[in-house]
Amino acid sequence: MSTPLAKQIEARLKAKNLSVQTLEREAGLKAHAVQNILRGKSKKPSAELLQSIAEVLGCTIKELLGSPDIFQEEGQARTKKEVLEASYAHPELLEKMIKMVNKKAQERKSSLTNQQILTCIQEVYLHSLQKEPPQIDQEFVDWFIELMFE
Repeated sequence: MSTPLAKQIEARLKAKNLSVQTLEREAGLKAHAVQNILRGKSKKPSAELLQSIAEVLGCTIKELLGSPDIFQEEGQARTKKEVLEASYAHPELLEKMIKMVNKKAQERKSSLTNQQILTCIQEVYLHSLQKEPPQIDQEFVDWFIELMFE
């Protein structure tokens, strides 16, 4: 199970279309410094390390350490691999979610790249499939779209 810090870093990396290696390089960190946080090997990263990560990701340390309710999972969540390998069974959910993401992005009146919008659709859909029953989490949609613009 990922920590709230790891989830924040992963979500912000996806929103900014950055790799872990790029984040480490741009933050001036040692190789695997961020990877160790994501894998749970680094339990208590230093304030300096977090500040370097936050600067590249365009947020504060407090935001990185925060645990928004959108990450609180109900019951036993499936792994991303399990969700990706499951049979496609919710076309109506996907259609509704794409419309919702598109509307939210248009409300911002700022353009996203194709990569950003596809990343957003994928992450929101996978998050929606984690719910029981599968459903769109409007708060997660809003939060993830906002990450795209930070």
